[in-house]
Amino acid sequence: DPAGLQRLWSGPGVDQPSRIVSSGDRIAVIDTFGNRVALIRDGHNEVIGTGETPLDGVFAGEDLILLERDARVLERIAPDGTRSTLALAADPAFLLQANGMIYVYSRLEGVVQEVSPKLFAITRRATIAPFASDFETDGKNGYLLFPAEATLRSFPLSTLKLTAETRAGAVPLDMALLGRSNVVRTNTFAIADPAARRVWTLEGMQSVAGAFARGFVRGLLGLGLLAPGHSEFPTGVDRVAARGSTAVAYDSASGTL
Repeated sequence: DPAGLQRLWSGPGVDQPSRIVSSGDRIAVIDTFGNRVALIRDGHNEVIGTGETPLDGVFAGEDLILLERDARVLERIAPDGTRSTLALAADPAFLLQANGMIYVYSRLEGVVQEVSPKLFAITRRATIAPFASDFETDGKNGYLLFPAEATLRSFPLSTLKLTAETRAGAVPLDMALLGRSNVVRTNTFAIADPAARRVWTLEGMQSVAGAFARGFVRGLLGLGLLAPGHSEFPTGVDRVAARGSTAVAYDSASGTL
Protein backbone atom coordinates (compact mmCIF):
# COMPACT_ATOMS: atom_id res chain seq x y z
CA ASP A 1 0.00 0.00 0.00
CA PRO A 2 1.91 3.12 -1.17
CA ALA A 3 -0.13 5.41 1.11
CA GLY A 4 0.36 3.51 4.35
CA LEU A 5 3.55 1.62 3.45
CA GLN A 6 1.89 -1.58 4.62
CA ARG A 7 2.34 -5.00 3.07
CA LEU A 8 -0.90 -6.14 1.45
CA TRP A 9 0.21 -9.48 0.06
CA SER A 10 3.29 -11.66 -0.33
CA GLY A 11 4.10 -15.02 -1.85
CA PRO A 12 6.96 -17.29 -2.90
CA GLY A 13 9.33 -15.78 -5.43
CA VAL A 14 12.43 -16.86 -7.31
CA ASP A 15 15.90 -17.29 -5.79
CA GLN A 16 17.76 -14.74 -7.93
CA PRO A 17 15.35 -12.15 -9.34
CA SER A 18 17.00 -10.32 -12.21
CA ARG A 19 14.13 -8.73 -14.14
CA ILE A 20 10.53 -7.68 -13.52
CA VAL A 21 7.98 -7.05 -16.27
CA SER A 22 4.37 -6.02 -15.75
CA SER A 23 1.14 -5.14 -17.52
CA GLY A 24 -1.90 -4.05 -15.55
CA ASP A 25 -2.33 -6.50 -12.68
CA ARG A 26 0.05 -9.07 -14.17
CA ILE A 27 3.66 -9.33 -13.06
CA ALA A 28 6.48 -11.68 -14.05
CA VAL A 29 9.65 -11.90 -11.93
CA ILE A 30 12.42 -13.54 -13.95
CA ASP A 31 15.32 -15.55 -12.53
CA THR A 32 17.87 -15.58 -15.35
CA PHE A 33 20.35 -17.85 -13.55
CA GLY A 34 17.83 -20.32 -12.15
CA ASN A 35 15.74 -20.59 -15.35
CA ARG A 36 12.52 -19.82 -13.49
CA VAL A 37 9.81 -17.18 -13.51
CA ALA A 38 7.24 -16.20 -10.89
CA LEU A 39 3.89 -15.32 -12.47
CA ILE A 40 1.75 -13.05 -10.29
CA ARG A 41 -1.86 -12.03 -10.89
CA ASP A 42 -4.75 -10.98 -8.64
CA GLY A 43 -2.77 -11.72 -5.48
CA HIS A 44 -1.82 -15.24 -6.56
CA ASN A 45 1.44 -16.52 -7.94
CA GLU A 46 3.14 -19.62 -9.24
CA VAL A 47 6.78 -20.33 -9.97
CA ILE A 48 7.50 -22.29 -13.15
CA GLY A 49 10.59 -23.44 -15.04
CA THR A 50 11.71 -21.87 -18.31
CA GLY A 51 14.19 -22.59 -21.08
CA GLU A 52 17.87 -21.74 -20.67
CA THR A 53 18.71 -18.20 -19.56
CA PRO A 54 15.52 -16.12 -19.66
CA LEU A 55 16.71 -12.51 -20.00
CA ASP A 56 13.56 -10.48 -20.51
CA GLY A 57 9.88 -10.68 -21.27
CA VAL A 58 6.77 -8.78 -22.32
CA PHE A 59 3.04 -9.28 -21.92
CA ALA A 60 1.17 -9.49 -25.23
CA GLY A 61 -2.55 -9.67 -24.61
CA GLU A 62 -3.01 -12.38 -21.98
CA ASP A 63 0.24 -14.15 -22.87
CA LEU A 64 3.71 -13.78 -21.33
CA ILE A 65 6.47 -13.92 -23.93
CA LEU A 66 9.98 -14.66 -22.63
CA LEU A 67 13.32 -14.17 -24.37
CA GLU A 68 15.51 -17.19 -23.55
CA ARG A 69 19.04 -16.48 -24.71
CA ASP A 70 20.86 -19.83 -24.51
CA ALA A 71 17.79 -21.73 -25.67
CA ARG A 72 17.69 -19.27 -28.63
CA VAL A 73 13.91 -18.99 -28.50
CA LEU A 74 10.96 -16.82 -27.60
CA GLU A 75 8.64 -18.79 -25.33
CA ARG A 76 4.95 -17.95 -25.12
CA ILE A 77 3.10 -18.89 -21.93
CA ALA A 78 -0.69 -18.62 -22.06
CA PRO A 79 -2.87 -18.10 -18.95
CA ASP A 80 -4.00 -21.75 -19.10
CA GLY A 81 -0.38 -22.92 -19.03
CA THR A 82 -0.12 -23.74 -22.75
CA ARG A 83 3.42 -23.11 -23.99
CA SER A 84 5.05 -22.74 -27.40
CA THR A 85 8.45 -21.60 -28.68
CA LEU A 86 9.80 -19.67 -31.66
CA ALA A 87 13.41 -20.14 -32.83
CA LEU A 88 15.64 -17.04 -33.04
CA ALA A 89 19.04 -16.08 -34.44
CA ALA A 90 22.17 -16.85 -32.38
CA ASP A 91 22.66 -15.03 -29.05
CA PRO A 92 19.33 -13.18 -28.74
CA ALA A 93 20.00 -10.53 -26.12
CA PHE A 94 17.48 -7.67 -26.31
CA LEU A 95 13.69 -7.59 -26.48
CA LEU A 96 11.54 -4.55 -27.28
CA GLN A 97 7.85 -3.99 -27.90
CA ALA A 98 6.58 -1.22 -30.21
CA ASN A 99 3.49 -0.60 -32.36
CA GLY A 100 1.97 -3.95 -31.47
CA MET A 101 5.06 -5.87 -32.58
CA ILE A 102 8.04 -7.43 -30.78
CA TYR A 103 11.64 -6.80 -31.85
CA VAL A 104 14.56 -9.04 -30.89
CA TYR A 105 18.24 -8.21 -31.46
CA SER A 106 20.70 -11.13 -31.60
CA ARG A 107 24.30 -10.09 -30.93
CA LEU A 108 26.32 -12.83 -32.64
CA GLU A 109 24.66 -12.43 -36.04
CA GLY A 110 23.78 -8.75 -35.62
CA VAL A 111 20.19 -9.51 -36.61
CA VAL A 112 16.96 -7.70 -35.73
CA GLN A 113 13.87 -9.92 -35.99
CA GLU A 114 10.31 -8.60 -35.95
CA VAL A 115 7.75 -10.91 -34.34
CA SER A 116 3.97 -10.73 -34.52
CA PRO A 117 2.55 -11.60 -31.06
CA LYS A 118 -0.81 -12.58 -32.60
CA LEU A 119 0.71 -15.00 -35.12
CA PHE A 120 3.69 -15.79 -32.90
CA ALA A 121 5.81 -15.82 -36.03
CA ILE A 122 8.77 -13.88 -37.43
CA THR A 123 7.43 -11.36 -39.95
CA ARG A 124 10.68 -9.59 -40.93
CA ARG A 125 14.41 -9.98 -40.42
CA ALA A 126 17.28 -7.53 -41.03
CA THR A 127 21.04 -7.72 -40.50
CA ILE A 128 22.43 -4.51 -38.97
CA ALA A 129 25.77 -5.29 -37.25
CA PRO A 130 26.95 -7.72 -34.53
CA PHE A 131 27.90 -7.15 -30.87
CA ALA A 132 25.73 -4.21 -29.82
CA SER A 133 25.58 -3.54 -26.07
CA ASP A 134 22.09 -2.01 -26.01
CA PHE A 135 18.94 -1.81 -28.14
CA GLU A 136 16.31 0.92 -27.67
CA THR A 137 13.37 2.38 -29.56
CA ASP A 138 11.44 5.64 -29.57
CA GLY A 139 8.41 3.93 -31.12
CA LYS A 140 9.32 4.83 -34.69
CA ASN A 141 13.01 4.00 -34.91
CA GLY A 142 15.41 1.43 -33.52
CA TYR A 143 18.79 2.31 -32.02
CA LEU A 144 21.77 -0.02 -31.48
CA LEU A 145 24.85 0.96 -29.45
CA PHE A 146 28.27 -0.49 -30.34
CA PRO A 147 31.10 -0.12 -27.75
CA ALA A 148 33.97 -1.40 -29.93
CA GLU A 149 33.23 1.15 -32.65
CA ALA A 150 31.84 3.88 -30.36
CA THR A 151 28.87 4.15 -32.70
CA LEU A 152 25.11 4.58 -32.44
CA ARG A 153 23.35 2.99 -35.42
CA SER A 154 19.76 3.98 -36.22
CA PHE A 155 17.04 2.54 -38.45
CA PRO A 156 13.29 3.07 -38.97
CA LEU A 157 11.12 0.24 -37.67
CA SER A 158 9.04 0.62 -40.83
CA THR A 159 11.91 -0.56 -43.05
CA LEU A 160 14.50 -2.15 -40.71
CA LYS A 161 17.16 -0.61 -42.97
CA LEU A 162 20.20 1.11 -41.47
CA THR A 163 19.85 4.85 -41.98
CA ALA A 164 22.36 6.64 -39.76
CA GLU A 165 25.61 6.08 -37.84
CA THR A 166 26.64 8.57 -35.16
CA ARG A 167 29.83 8.81 -33.12
CA ALA A 168 29.02 8.06 -29.45
CA GLY A 169 31.91 8.74 -27.07
CA ALA A 170 34.80 6.35 -26.40
CA VAL A 171 33.36 3.01 -25.19
CA PRO A 172 29.57 3.49 -24.82
CA LEU A 173 27.80 0.64 -22.99
CA ASP A 174 24.25 1.65 -22.10
CA MET A 175 21.65 4.20 -23.19
CA ALA A 176 18.22 5.49 -22.23
CA LEU A 177 15.66 7.70 -23.94
CA LEU A 178 15.69 11.04 -22.09
CA GLY A 179 12.83 12.83 -23.76
CA ARG A 180 10.54 12.34 -26.72
CA SER A 181 10.39 14.68 -29.68
CA ASN A 182 8.29 17.83 -29.75
CA VAL A 183 8.03 20.94 -31.92
CA VAL A 184 11.36 22.24 -30.59
CA ARG A 185 13.61 19.20 -30.35
CA THR A 186 13.85 15.58 -31.44
CA ASN A 187 14.30 12.51 -29.22
CA THR A 188 17.37 12.64 -26.99
CA PHE A 189 19.39 9.72 -25.61
CA ALA A 190 21.64 9.57 -22.56
CA ILE A 191 24.62 7.26 -23.21
CA ALA A 192 26.82 5.88 -20.41
CA ASP A 193 30.52 5.75 -21.32
CA PRO A 194 32.68 4.29 -18.49
CA ALA A 195 35.94 4.78 -20.41
CA ALA A 196 35.34 8.53 -20.71
CA ARG A 197 33.62 8.72 -17.29
CA ARG A 198 30.78 10.57 -18.94
CA VAL A 199 27.14 10.37 -19.89
CA TRP A 200 26.75 11.78 -23.37
CA THR A 201 23.50 13.15 -24.76
CA LEU A 202 22.76 12.57 -28.44
CA GLU A 203 19.76 13.38 -30.59
CA GLY A 204 17.87 10.56 -32.26
CA MET A 205 16.69 10.31 -35.86
CA GLN A 206 14.47 12.92 -37.45
CA SER A 207 13.20 13.49 -40.95
CA VAL A 208 14.37 16.38 -43.14
CA ALA A 209 10.92 17.95 -42.83
CA GLY A 210 10.98 17.52 -39.06
CA ALA A 211 14.43 19.07 -38.77
CA PHE A 212 13.36 22.04 -40.94
CA ALA A 213 10.17 22.57 -38.90
CA ARG A 214 12.02 22.46 -35.57
CA GLY A 215 14.64 24.87 -36.90
CA PHE A 216 11.87 27.25 -37.96
CA VAL A 217 10.19 27.08 -34.52
CA ARG A 218 13.52 27.61 -32.75
CA GLY A 219 14.09 30.68 -34.91
CA LEU A 220 10.67 32.09 -34.03
CA LEU A 221 11.33 31.52 -30.33
CA GLY A 222 14.86 32.90 -30.53
CA LEU A 223 16.37 29.68 -29.18
CA GLY A 224 19.00 29.06 -31.81
CA LEU A 225 20.56 25.60 -31.91
CA LEU A 226 20.03 23.29 -28.97
CA ALA A 227 23.42 21.81 -28.05
CA PRO A 228 23.14 18.72 -25.84
CA GLY A 229 25.12 18.85 -22.61
CA HIS A 230 27.38 16.09 -21.28
CA SER A 231 27.87 15.06 -17.66
CA GLU A 232 31.28 14.12 -16.20
CA PHE A 233 31.72 11.72 -13.25
CA PRO A 234 34.60 10.76 -10.91
CA THR A 235 34.13 7.08 -11.81
CA GLY A 236 33.25 5.12 -14.94
CA VAL A 237 29.44 4.96 -15.02
CA ASP A 238 28.26 1.99 -17.07
CA ARG A 239 24.47 2.14 -16.63
CA VAL A 240 21.95 4.88 -17.21
CA ALA A 241 18.19 5.02 -16.69
CA ALA A 242 15.71 7.77 -17.49
CA ARG A 243 12.23 8.94 -16.60
CA GLY A 244 11.06 11.84 -18.68
CA SER A 245 13.95 14.26 -19.12
CA THR A 246 15.81 13.15 -15.98
CA ALA A 247 18.63 10.59 -16.07
CA VAL A 248 20.25 8.54 -13.31
CA ALA A 249 23.75 7.16 -13.82
CA TYR A 250 25.20 4.12 -12.03
CA ASP A 251 28.74 2.74 -11.67
CA SER A 252 28.38 -0.98 -10.99
CA ALA A 253 32.09 -1.40 -10.17
CA SER A 254 32.02 0.97 -7.19
CA GLY A 255 28.29 0.74 -6.47
CA THR A 256 27.87 4.50 -6.93
CA LEU A 257 24.53 6.00 -8.01
